[in-house]
Amino acid sequence: MPFLYKKFFEIVPQNNITEFKATSGVNIIQFLIPAVNGATLSTQDLMLSGNLQINTDDATPYAQGAFGNDGISLDSVLGVHNIIDRVDLISMRGNTLVEQRLNYQLISKYQRGVQAETNLINGRFNNQQMCSSSVRGSRNFLGRANLDDDGQDFACQLNTGLMKNNDQVLNLQALGGLMVKIYLTEPINGFFNIDPSAGTRIGNNFNYTLKNIKLFGRYNYMTNDVLNSLSGVSYRKTDNLISVVQSSNDTNTNMPQVMSLHKMVYVYQPNKETSNNKDVNNTACNQVTGLKQYLLSMNGVRMPLDYSVDINPTIQNLPASSGLNNRVAGNAEQSYLAISALNDQFPPTHSLVNAKNQAKALDDQFVDKNESTLNVDVIGMNYSFNFEGYTVAVPNDLMSINVESAVNTADGNLPDGTGTARDIIGQSATQNLFIEYDAQLSYASMTSAR
Repeated sequence: MPFLYKKFFEIVPQNNITEFKATSGVNIIQFLIPAVNGATLSTQDLMLSGNLQINTDDATPYAQGAFGNDGISLDSVLGVHNIIDRVDLISMRGNTLVEQRLNYQLISKYQRGVQAETNLINGRFNNQQMCSSSVRGSRNFLGRANLDDDGQDFACQLNTGLMKNNDQVLNLQALGGLMVKIYLTEPINGFFNIDPSAGTRIGNNFNYTLKNIKLFGRYNYMTNDVLNSLSGVSYRKTDNLISVVQSSNDTNTNMPQVMSLHKMVYVYQPNKETSNNKDVNNTACNQVTGLKQYLLSMNGVRMPLDYSVDINPTIQNLPASSGLNNRVAGNAEQSYLAISALNDQFPPTHSLVNAKNQAKALDDQFVDKNESTLNVDVIGMNYSFNFEGYTVAVPNDLMSINVESAVNTADGNLPDGTGTARDIIGQSATQNLFIEYDAQLSYASMTSAR
């Protein structure tokens, strides 16, 4: 699309608030991007920047001398995204909510499963986002010398449909300006103890502070004729449909009610470890414990797969004498389908879906530590079937998944709460069904069609 010229801008939060805290302070960052005559907004260029400070209590900075062998860290795949709980985008024309990204952390985690471990090591695609291939690598970004130190600087693109999966510019005049509201997560939800039994750990007054927050972006100026032709914008939207896996053989059914379905991704979380647990990674994307098989269906008919995907070998069928790091179960087809869904294509470019990360995640559950957060082990189905731009209309269709697992069983070789292991097998699990589909925002009605 031709532009007359481009102009960069940098804005600060409303009311000139200089510090934000999830607790004992202001926990909502609010930006107003004003409507400028003749200008559109390039969302691909919007970057949130600032400094992150970590305090082990109200007056003690998290200094590198306190790291030891373990310490406090955050999800190494998410980095600074792990402290964002929700993002709202509001049109100032009528104060209308045009997009709300709930479950920001989990959505960002599974979508970043297309990264490679080498990318996380070297900082590719993650520059200034505090990402790493290990939790100790991300921990190293959190240290600072004293309270006068502003902390680690960061810059990241907000992960919402309009901000990231939108290839078109926004007509700011039609929107009347755009308000961006960022909700910070609780400290014990965004951070965790690497070893809950040793080293520096999260205390009662643990907190973090964001300083020098700015939003950097770019206006693209156009002629009035081109502006008047921009009647709406299309983007990829993500919703979460929540169910619960309560037994070893559960069928959960949902109705997406969308006209352009791209993919469905199932992420499972043990209910006691879903949020605000400082001793576990609250944004882990591990598989439901002891998965045996799953079956997808639509309106009671097996579709798009007319068979169940069997996991062979299952972890519970492996020899009890096998080393913990070698306890890897799975099915190549399950991984193929998950990788295809995450990448929107096959063969993929990269993926964190692999046996190495699965083994490390299981080992953490056995020894009650958080030494790796790389695992993205999901059930995924790509309804574009690897054809670019292809979608499926499911306006009134019932989409079901039958999951056979070890939930609430006495199966062996699984974390059951004995010894140092967490009791994963004894918990029901939350099933997060993330559906990604095409949405169309109309400037006239200021609504998004599904």
